[in-house]
Amino acid sequence: MPYLYDVFISYKRGRINEQWLNEIFLPFFENYLDNELPHKPRIFLDTSGLTPGVDFSNELFRSLIYSKCMLSIWSPPYFRRSEWCVKEFLTMQYKQEIHKLGASTVPRTLIWPIVYRDIDPLPDLVKNINYLDYSDYNVVGEAFFKSEKSLKFQEKLQEDICSIVDIINNVPEMHPDFETPEGQANTLKELVTYFETRVGQAGDSIQKPISW
Repeated sequence: MPYLYDVFISYKRGRINEQWLNEIFLPFFENYLDNELPHKPRIFLDTSGLTPGVDFSNELFRSLIYSKCMLSIWSPPYFRRSEWCVKEFLTMQYKQEIHKLGASTVPRTLIWPIVYRDIDPLPDLVKNINYLDYSDYNVVGEAFFKSEKSLKFQEKLQEDICSIVDIINNVPEMHPDFETPEGQANTLKELVTYFETRVGQAGDSIQKPISW
């Protein structure tokens, strides 16, 4: 089965966070992707991608495994207070591991992390992961578009977009375990153990155990 999405967007919900994502970041991100990809970008966002009346936990999981990569938008609550964000991040990290991605592979990762608000200190889970810093541009409203920051933000995103395009264009074929109901059920069982061994690295405030 082919991938359904190029990018799964993982972020901590919140009024200002969502306003920044929807009004500032996403329009430019989608446009710059559209300029680079041979097809219209297929982006999963929970506010528009979930089907009414369907178990949203199951649909989030399926959307993750059918996404080529993840745009992970980091802020302090992302790791400290959101079980959902941590599950999404760890699930994509699990996908990386079963595809055996690393320093000598192309792509090296399936996660494209950006920092929306500074996290100090970074949790152990991500302290050794390179990220793109957008914390200078985390303002909303019309004033942003009238400021010098707007131009710098657009220039930075245009420059950075090539790295996620590289991931999308070189992603491995869908893993066989994800293509059947039996394989997905087995993956869910394996993720319980995977979460158990890693969730503590995200911080102490996430209640354990966690699972899909």
